[in-house]
Amino acid sequence: MEFTIDRRIMYIHYLRNVISQRGAESGVQGLARQGLTGQDGFGGPARKPESLALDGLALDGKGPLFDQIKRAVAGQILRGRWQSGERLPNEAELSALYGVSRQTVNKAIALLAREGFLVRRRRAGTFVATGRRDRFALPIEDIGDVVAREGRVYEFRIRERRSLRNGEGIRWPDLPDGTPILALECLHFSDGTPIQHERRLLNLDAVPEVAEESFESTAPSRWLVDRVPWSSAEHTVRAVNATGDMAALLGVEAGTACLSIRRQTVHLNRPITLVHFLSVGDRFSLSGSSITDSATELNL
Repeated sequence: MEFTIDRRIMYIHYLRNVISQRGAESGVQGLARQGLTGQDGFGGPARKPESLALDGLALDGKGPLFDQIKRAVAGQILRGRWQSGERLPNEAELSALYGVSRQTVNKAIALLAREGFLVRRRRAGTFVATGRRDRFALPIEDIGDVVAREGRVYEFRIRERRSLRNGEGIRWPDLPDGTPILALECLHFSDGTPIQHERRLLNLDAVPEVAEESFESTAPSRWLVDRVPWSSAEHTVRAVNATGDMAALLGVEAGTACLSIRRQTVHLNRPITLVHFLSVGDRFSLSGSSITDSATELNL
């Protein structure tokens, strides 16, 4: 076949266009196999990765990049666009999609896995969790505020106070033996009627200033809420019947239904206080919320 110079130039341009088109199609197909284009459980026809960011995965521009990515991915899950068991794009793909480092993506994915949104499987990838458990949050508030909110008069009485070391008659499981602690026993009243009994341990290594507090005008719970930070809290709630001694303190008959709450607060992995409340069942109520951190951020 003979070509003139002009025809050769035209033919070269034609080949370049074909090669470019096939390369683009090959790239999109490769991404489809990796789960970025909707052909691996993410819904919709094949599409280029840049369009994916606009389809529910766009960042909102608020705060650190890892938080933005976390919200974008959580939003897909909470709105049902990504279903249980579906595989997410890997960290390299998300990193390329958002133009951020893999470390930033890893931090977002790790937080979502910690909250129960995702499951990370070695060599298999990251998947939307099945049966995700939400966080049940109980409020930590002073009993005096609860009573005042009901329009009643609050009073408290310190029944016992003593300083000792952990393991000497009292054991706090999360503290080393020998740690100095302050043990308090308190009774709380609403309009003169006892509603709650409290036994509290305070870690004097973490809160040494409490040793000088008399609690003459401020209840221990109020003092802690106002002065001592905490980063996490664990609650155990049970229904129990009042023993004879406890029934006499609370002014009820032995065997009366009561609510038992055990709470430990921690700040930066350091136990602050361990407290046990016993409340008369028909004189006290407790409510909380089941919600995820990402649901809060997304206002869902």
